[in-house]
Amino acid sequence: MTSLVILAAGLGSRFGGNKQLAEFGPQQLTLMEYNLINAVNAGFKRVVFVIRPELESLLRRQVIPRLPENVEYAFAVQSFADLPPACTLPTQRSKPLGTAHALWCCRHLIKESFAVINADDFYGKQAFSLLLQQANKTPKDYLMVAYQLRNTLSDFGGVNRGLCQLDEQSYLTAIEECEQIQSDGQTIKGIFSEKQRDIELTAKSLISMNCWFFTPDIFLALEQALTRLLCAIEAKQLGVNQECYLPAVVMQQIQQQNHQQKKRVKVLSTNDNWFGLTYSQDSGQVDKKVTALFGKK
Repeated sequence: MTSLVILAAGLGSRFGGNKQLAEFGPQQLTLMEYNLINAVNAGFKRVVFVIRPELESLLRRQVIPRLPENVEYAFAVQSFADLPPACTLPTQRSKPLGTAHALWCCRHLIKESFAVINADDFYGKQAFSLLLQQANKTPKDYLMVAYQLRNTLSDFGGVNRGLCQLDEQSYLTAIEECEQIQSDGQTIKGIFSEKQRDIELTAKSLISMNCWFFTPDIFLALEQALTRLLCAIEAKQLGVNQECYLPAVVMQQIQQQNHQQKKRVKVLSTNDNWFGLTYSQDSGQVDKKVTALFGKK
């Protein structure tokens, strides 16, 4: 397992542009590239960028010439033209189909187990070495790197996070969406999305930040989930812009009654800080954090 898939097709509407191409730190690189430095040092040798069609020329000019030596690369395009068999989309659809569709669109480029991250997040050093080490121990399981909540909070207000529930062997049993998580310096509070109930959280609560290891059978699960979504949209059981998210597909596999499709997800925890780009005002903080990790300008 030496391939890393980077989900880079996002629109960046709240950020105000192509945040995956924003440059930071002493070397003026994108967060994708800083992640790749750490991934290559850990042992990754190939990267697949999942992009919108209009991003390929920008990436070829801005990022590809700066890739570490001996790293193979490929592009997969997330497109409405690439759908499961017999599925169609309403013509009024405007939003992308979500992270599950983005990952499914690279299926023809992946033949072995692989890791997945977001383009606009920084995951630290440890995540990549943890994935490679554990993949050798449990090659049939999925893996997820989880972060301590205190290391994922924003200085600019509340954030939404997926709270991980684990069993005694550190396998994932649930991801609970929590909104408007903020710290007042003493306590960390948020709102459970499903029940709209206030909750006090611990600083060490484990959080999913879309850092995964998958075996190739994830693509069948993605296709099945996308087919269900698109059929429901066509039947007007769901809104026309409903999306299909990767964590939801993973949870469907964990809860699967069919043992041939049922999967386990081993959760690996890291003490590293995670940070990312949601709003334009995040840029200053991200630049300071990257500079602290990779040297001064």
